Amino acid sequence: MKAVEVVNLKKSYPKKIPLPFRRVEWVEAVKGITFSVRKGELFGLLGPNGAGKTTTIKILTTLLEPSGGEAKVLGYDVVKEAREVRRRINLVAEGERTLYWRLSAYENLRYFASIYHVPKRDAERRINELLKMVGLWERRNDLVMGFSRGMKQRLAIAKALINDPEVLFLDEPTLGLDVQSTIFVRDFVKSLVKEEGKTVLLTTHYMVEAEKLCDRIAIIDHGKIIAMDTPQNLKKLVRDEEAVEIRVKDFSPEKVKEVDERLVVVEKEPEKGTLVLRGSIDEEDLPKVVERLIRAGAKILSVEKKEPTLEDVFIKLTGRALRD
Repeated sequence: MKAVEVVNLKKSYPKKIPLPFRRVEWVEAVKGITFSVRKGELFGLLGPNGAGKTTTIKILTTLLEPSGGEAKVLGYDVVKEAREVRRRINLVAEGERTLYWRLSAYENLRYFASIYHVPKRDAERRINELLKMVGLWERRNDLVMGFSRGMKQRLAIAKALINDPEVLFLDEPTLGLDVQSTIFVRDFVKSLVKEEGKTVLLTTHYMVEAEKLCDRIAIIDHGKIIAMDTPQNLKKLVRDEEAVEIRVKDFSPEKVKEVDERLVVVEKEPEKGTLVLRGSIDEEDLPKVVERLIRAGAKILSVEKKEPTLEDVFIKLTGRALRD
């Protein structure tokens, strides 16, 4: 039995058109996706904002009903057997407001332990273990309102483990965190899979995060899965292509495609007036591309060859960078 099974899953939302037209249009957030997650696997949904990642997570955690298709978690249908699904899973949702800020870390976990009907004899032990696991034992009696964003995220993960779920869903778990907190969360998630045997499904738009953490990745864009495999196998799609990064200054992003269709903007630094361009360009063509950039008014800061990454896979499949 698979931990998660999704077959032709769909979700549409009504979008109201303002007066005087008075009509409703339907927006397809998820367009018939199919995938499965094995028990004990760390599976990633990788894609830009608006790709359908969070909608998929909400359906799998019974927060939304699908418009079509089928989804099962641990063999239970997320619509017909939602209660059974909820007993066996938990979710770390995107954003900070998943905790009670006027309660302490300990009080938050005690409250959620009662919500999940954790027996009192087990709750105290479980709460203490989790606070130590996420490095908040010394701050257990402090109000959450005084916590940093990273500390709140660590407490949110502890909260999601209070019922000892078989499947844990993480929606953009490191979004907006500082470097130290990001490293902690990523290492902690890896240990949950390797040492605790948990099944984890996470969404992210960070290439590095997906590549470092996930056993398998489904790349999702505009509500459709466009590729799915291990990070290593996905990168084989661009293994034989030359990945080049060109850092330029005082150049408009709108002019990039005019210079060369293979180039995309992967990073913007407005305060410095710089762009980082990336594309699959061989050694023979590279001088010509650089010359065209200069003629178009770009100041070349650096040109580097790079190892192919998941960014290059996404560019190859969609013709644009993940951040677009």
